Amino acid sequence: MARETVRRRSMLRAAQAGDQCARDQLVTSSLGLVRSVASRYRDLGLPFDDLVQEGALGLLEAIDHFDPDRGACFETYCRFRIRRAIRNALTEKSRLIRLPKQVVERRRAIEGAEARLTAAAAGRTPTTAEIAAFTSLPVETIRAARSAELAPVSLDEPVLPDGSPLSGVVADPHATDPEFIAFEHDRARHLAAALASLPERQQRIVNCTWGIGRRPMPNGVLAAKLGLSPRRTHTIGRDALYELRKELDPEGSGR
Repeated sequence: MARETVRRRSMLRAAQAGDQCARDQLVTSSLGLVRSVASRYRDLGLPFDDLVQEGALGLLEAIDHFDPDRGACFETYCRFRIRRAIRNALTEKSRLIRLPKQVVERRRAIEGAEARLTAAAAGRTPTTAEIAAFTSLPVETIRAARSAELAPVSLDEPVLPDGSPLSGVVADPHATDPEFIAFEHDRARHLAAALASLPERQQRIVNCTWGIGRRPMPNGVLAAKLGLSPRRTHTIGRDALYELRKELDPEGSGR
C-alpha cells in the first residue's frame, strides 16, 4: 500500500494539532471522495445532499483519528470512515421505523446486483432467482429485504396537485361508509313521509311499538295509555304496518 506524501502527513499532523487551515485543506481535497462514496447509497432513504453531509462527518472523524506514522493509506481509511458514517445515518435517520444495519447492507447489495444484471442483460430487469444466484442470498431473504423498503410516509406529505396532504385522501377504516349514510338518510326520510300519511293513532302505535324516535313500549302498557284492549292495539298496529308497506313499496306483496 502506497505511503502518504510527506506534505499530506504534515498536514494531517497540523490538523490534529488544531491547525484549522490545514484541516480545511484536507476536507476540501477529499470532498470528491465523499461524493463518490455517497453516490453508491442513493435511493436508500436519504437525499443525496444528506448522504454527502453524513459522509463529510465521517471524513472529519478520519482526519481526527488517522495515524500518519502507521503507513496506512489515508484515502483508504477515509473511505472506511465515510462509508460507516453513511451506513449509520441510513440506519438511524432514513426511516421512522429503524432497520437493522444488516438489512440496509442487504438492500444495497441487492440493488447493486440488480443494476449489474440489468446492464448485462441490455436493460432487462433480472428475476429474483437471478439476483439470488448473483448475491448468494436466499430468495426469501431478498424478498424480505425488498419489503423493508416500504418506509412509513407522513400523513402531512403533499400528494395532490393542489398540495393537499396524504391525510386528506387516506380512508379511515373506522369511518362509516358515506354511501351507507346516504342510504340510511334516504330511508329515514321515506319512512317519516309514510308515517305522516297514517292516521294519528296508527302513527302513535307504530312509533311506540317499534321504538321509532323513542324507546319501544310493551303492548299492554301502550294499550292502557290509549284506553284500548291489547288485542285491539295489536290489530291497529298490524293494519298500520300494512299501510306502510303499501306506501314504501307499492309493488310489494302487500300482506
